[in-house]
Amino acid sequence: MQIIYHGLGCFRLQDGNVSVLLDPYEENTGLKIPKQQNDIVVYGNTTVAWRPANKETFLVTEPGEYEVKKVFIYAIPVSANKLIHLIEMEGVILAHLGQVAKAELTAEILHRIEGADILLVPVGNGETLSAKQAGEVVTELEPRVVIPMYYAVPGLKMKLEGIDGFKKEVGGQAEVTEKFKVSRKDLPAEETKLVIIEPTI
Repeated sequence: MQIIYHGLGCFRLQDGNVSVLLDPYEENTGLKIPKQQNDIVVYGNTTVAWRPANKETFLVTEPGEYEVKKVFIYAIPVSANKLIHLIEMEGVILAHLGQVAKAELTAEILHRIEGADILLVPVGNGETLSAKQAGEVVTELEPRVVIPMYYAVPGLKMKLEGIDGFKKEVGGQAEVTEKFKVSRKDLPAEETKLVIIEPTI
């Protein structure tokens, strides 16, 4: 699986001929998602108006369990219009926390996403987690890989903090890359690995 970051909570997961776009945003954010064919689009905020050009794209906009092209998606509600997701591709389980706030991460929610191999976690404060809160979530869930999102990047109109605070909270050496490629056998066995994906916008 290859993971590409487009800023805020938006990632593209690619595996073979399958492309999954997570948590797209609207252009009034100051950022723009590169045009590309997506087989599946998964919405973290159900009020977002962004829609793919291809009508054949499968949209995940509501809570539930989905299986599309051997991709398993579990959409879990945390508020009236916010979802977090568990996504399984090629035996790797990824948890995307969307725009979740600390108060919304109940014990039940944490239990449901416990055991995820890769955690995509908001770190820039604002309406999501602060660096400290994100660090606490990482400590509790102990994913094999953690990838930060929702932090300040060039062009973003939303006021968010940078990534340095989260790097200090997590500690250790970060892998910085433009695209993160990972398979089940590549996952670290013990310590959580911090991966920072430079945004493609």
